[in-house]
Amino acid sequence: MEKLDIEKEEPREVLKFFKEISDIPRMSGNERKIRDYLVKFALNRNLEVFTDKYYNVIIRKETNEDSNNYLAFQAHTDMICEKETWSNHNFDKDPIILIKDGDFIKAEGTTLGADNGIGIAYMLALLDSKEINIPNLECIFTVQEETTMIGVKKIDVNMIKSKKIISLDNGKEGKMIIGSANCMEWYSNIEKEYIEMNNLNTYELKYSNFLGGHSGGNIADKKRGNPIKLGAEILSKLQNIYINKISGGSAVNVIPRDFKIEFSCKNVNEDFIKNDISKQLEIYGNSVKIEIKKIKSSSRVLSLNVSKKIINFINNFENGALYFDTNGNQILSANLGAIKDCNKYIRFEYSLRSNDKNLKKEYLNNLNKIVKENDIKVSWNQELYGFDSDYESQLLKSTNSLYKRLFGKDMELIITQGVLEGGFFKNRIANLEYICIGAESYDAHSPSERVSIKSLQRTWNFIKELCLQS
Repeated sequence: MEKLDIEKEEPREVLKFFKEISDIPRMSGNERKIRDYLVKFALNRNLEVFTDKYYNVIIRKETNEDSNNYLAFQAHTDMICEKETWSNHNFDKDPIILIKDGDFIKAEGTTLGADNGIGIAYMLALLDSKEINIPNLECIFTVQEETTMIGVKKIDVNMIKSKKIISLDNGKEGKMIIGSANCMEWYSNIEKEYIEMNNLNTYELKYSNFLGGHSGGNIADKKRGNPIKLGAEILSKLQNIYINKISGGSAVNVIPRDFKIEFSCKNVNEDFIKNDISKQLEIYGNSVKIEIKKIKSSSRVLSLNVSKKIINFINNFENGALYFDTNGNQILSANLGAIKDCNKYIRFEYSLRSNDKNLKKEYLNNLNKIVKENDIKVSWNQELYGFDSDYESQLLKSTNSLYKRLFGKDMELIITQGVLEGGFFKNRIANLEYICIGAESYDAHSPSERVSIKSLQRTWNFIKELCLQS
C-alpha cells in the first residue's frame, strides 16, 4: 500500500476533486465547510449557484437556450465517520488520508467517504470540464443523508429545474437502483436501576474486529455478524447475571463491529462460554476477536430485572436480512446498530428497512410486543421514505440502452434496502424520473471501505456519454 498519487491514476479529473473534498471534514451534520467549498467552486467558474441555511447546494451550468431541458445529477456531501481502534484520526479537523492498494483506493484507518464523495467528484469534474459537450446541467448536493435526511426534506424543490435526476449514490457498477426501501429508525431506553451485590464473580465478554458495514447494503452478508446479538446469545444461556457495563456498535445505520459487557454472577462455567465462543469463531473467522476474562469484582450492578430486560430485548430482536422476493431482492431487514451506556439509562439504536408494506406491518407488531414486554421507552424515531420502481421510465430505458451499447449487456435493475433520497424527491416533485448509478465500491460505513480505480474510470466514461446523449 502507498499514498495515492492522483497524477498517476485515471480518471485524474475526477480524483483531483475527490482528493480536495477528502481534505475537508464532512461528518454528517458538519457540512458547512464542504458547502463553502462548493459555492466557491461555482463562483470561480461563473456558474449559477444556490444554497440554503441547511447547507444544501445547487449548481447549474447552462449550455443552450432550452431552459426546460436539464439533466440533473445528485449526491450527498456528508459521510459516515468510522475508524479503527488504533487510529487517532479526528473527524472534526483531520483530512482523510487516501491510500492505493492495488486497484483500490482506501483510507488510512478510517472510512473513505466514497459514499458519497465519489458522486460529488464526478459532478465537479463535469461542471469543470471545457471539453465535454454537456447539456444544461444541474448538480444537486444534499446534506445529512446518513442521519436525518434534513437536506432533501428541506431543500427548496422549486429551485430544481430538472425532471430527470440521476443519483450517484450507488456502490455497484452495472447495477441501476430503481426502487429503495422505507426505513424506520429508533433510539430507545431502559432506565437504570442499581443495587449492591457482594460475593459475586465479575467477567468481561468482549467482541472486536468484526467487519461492520452498511446496514442496508451489507446486512445480507452473514459472515459480518452482529457482535451485540452474538454476545446476548451466550448471556441468555446463563442464570441470574447482573450487568455492570454494556456498550457496542456506533450508529443506527451501521452494522456493529464491537461489543463489550461486564457482568457479575455467583457461578459461571467458563468452559461452557469458551465452547460457545469457539463455535462463533468457526463461523466468523480468525480475524475477529472474542474474549472472556475474569476481572475485578464490582458490587454495584444493575438489578436482575433490568439486566434481564436488556438481554431479553437484544436476544429477541429480529436482526439481519429477513425476507427476499422471488428475484432474490432483499425486501425486509433490521439492524441493532448500537447499545450505549448513558447516565440514567441504557440506549438501543435500531432500524427496520422494508420494501413490502405487509411484511413491515407484521414486523412492527412483533417489535412492539418485545418493546412493551421489556418496558422500553422510545426517545426518538424517524421514518425515511423509499420509492417504488418505474419500469416505464424513459430515463431508465435510455440509460440502460446506452450502457448496453457501451458494454454489451443490460444493466441489472435493483430494488435496494438502502434508503436513497429519491423517495423524498419523488414525493415532492411531480412526474420526476429518478435512478441511481455508481462505481464499484465495498464495505461502506466501515474502515474497510474501498473503491475500484478501474471501475471509477469506466463509470466516468459512462457518465460522460450520458451527458452527450441528453
